Amino acid sequence: MGLAFAADWAIFPSMDDFNWKRILILAGAVGLLAYVGIVLVSAPVVEHADEVARTAETGEIAALLPVNDQETLAPDSASPESQPEAEPAFEPFWNLLDDEIWEDPPPEEPAHEDPATPPLPTEDEYHFRRVRWGMSPDEVRAAEDASPAHAGSRALTYLTTTVELPCRLTYIFQWDALVRIHLAFSDPEGRDIPPLSLAQAQRRFLFLREQLRQRYGPPRERTITVPRDVTALQRRLDKQDELARQYDHEIAIAEERLQRRRETLHTRYERWQRRDELIARDLAPYERDLRDLKTWKKEALETAAHASRRIQENKAADQREPLVAIMFARWSNARDLQDIELRLDMRAQVPRLDIRYRAALPPVASEDFDEL
Repeated sequence: MGLAFAADWAIFPSMDDFNWKRILILAGAVGLLAYVGIVLVSAPVVEHADEVARTAETGEIAALLPVNDQETLAPDSASPESQPEAEPAFEPFWNLLDDEIWEDPPPEEPAHEDPATPPLPTEDEYHFRRVRWGMSPDEVRAAEDASPAHAGSRALTYLTTTVELPCRLTYIFQWDALVRIHLAFSDPEGRDIPPLSLAQAQRRFLFLREQLRQRYGPPRERTITVPRDVTALQRRLDKQDELARQYDHEIAIAEERLQRRRETLHTRYERWQRRDELIARDLAPYERDLRDLKTWKKEALETAAHASRRIQENKAADQREPLVAIMFARWSNARDLQDIELRLDMRAQVPRLDIRYRAALPPVASEDFDEL
């Protein structure tokens, strides 16, 4: 090959004139040599790779060996005794996976959500109706979704219903945070809600107590009793006793005056023929006044005795059946959130029935907490 290049160079008269031809010839020779080298080197590798692929398909392990090793290890095909036993077909030790496993799962359809209707919160998210302790007045207004009947700097009052009973609902704030709630079911003045009779108030108290019991468990109950009102009877008794004492004094004066008048008349009519008739006629007004005083004293004593009997009867009734004035049902720290008190006050002419809620105070974290 070198001789051929030398011959070529000898043909050309000058190097400078034919420099470009020499470059093209050199580049072509280099490319030809590279091609031949790639073909010669890669042929065995490609052939061996094809053999491996065919062996994996047919399960013949011997095919993986080179050709020379196969001829060395292969027995004489002419002698049947030297034929080795057929080897078992190659089985892979791994389990082939199903094609379905490799398939992508179908895309899940997204749940249909209506953006215009947000999901309703659960009941446990609220502490009372649709409010939570610590809400600001603006948040309570938004939760009630109604205009308050009365609004102040520290309270919002609504006229609404609770368990189908008309009531006056008052939210009370401290430092712009909801801390107390008051539900009134009777208005003695009858301005916001109608007043209740004693029987109505007692029935609604029992109904509300059962509703709260189902929600918060059994309450702690307490009843305040008061003695029966005997003030009027005592005043009557005192008045009649005082009248009786006054009548005694007036009777004594009237008797003394009557006696002096009788003596005077006896002296005046001592020589008259109709002395007794004239004396009796003259003493008649004095005697009439004395009789009236004694009659009035008797009536005063009878009235005082009747009042005294009534007072004793009321005291005996207080011992047998105490008169209930106020009924309480309390749920302290209900659900670790609030204190609840249901109260029926029957001391006034129009009973008062209400429920009071108060946010439970957080525990004091100070180690030096003084209970006093």
